[in-house]
Amino acid sequence: ALIAGLAVFLPNAPYGEFYVFGKLINYHNAAQTTQNLVQHPTLFLSGILAVLFNFVIWDIVLAWACYSFLRPVKPQLSLLVAWFRLIFAVLGIVALFNFLFALHVANLPGIDETYRQQQVLQLVNQRRFAMNLAYLFFGVFLILEGVLICKASYIPKVIGVLILLAGPAWMIIGLQPYFFKGSNLSWVMFFGVGELVFGIWLLVQGTRIK
Repeated sequence: ALIAGLAVFLPNAPYGEFYVFGKLINYHNAAQTTQNLVQHPTLFLSGILAVLFNFVIWDIVLAWACYSFLRPVKPQLSLLVAWFRLIFAVLGIVALFNFLFALHVANLPGIDETYRQQQVLQLVNQRRFAMNLAYLFFGVFLILEGVLICKASYIPKVIGVLILLAGPAWMIIGLQPYFFKGSNLSWVMFFGVGELVFGIWLLVQGTRIK
């Protein structure tokens, strides 16, 4: 419970996704993105490593922690939940390689500048679309986790409901380029409060459960 609760509050993923990538990547401007990767390679690499650490260490550890904590409810369903979290982590890691390739291409000497910019923009967008697929698996993970929490006698049911709501929210984000293109879905992220509430509960009350 302590491991799962602490993982929710680690700042490495927000640092990479929102600060570094949000600052350096413009998904609609190849020239600006390429220039940013050339001028700030260390910063971009630090964002990649921060997100990679989150996938490799915490998502895998969190899958095990959630399985162990929820196993008394229903072992087989708990294992399935853990597998969906692991699949999400693997897809996230594979998608992240597109950013590494983009950084390499941006700083590769001796190639046509227009071609360079096109390749960089294509690579960063490939990562974004790959993450959309990963978010679908993450959404399923949250839905199944929410079902388990609702069934658990030692966890408040309201937390399970909040987690259940977070699942479809992440799936909507993953499906946005295909069904909600051009729509502002930033409001959907508010449903992610369930994960935050669960993390706080795990730290405060979850550690007391034997």
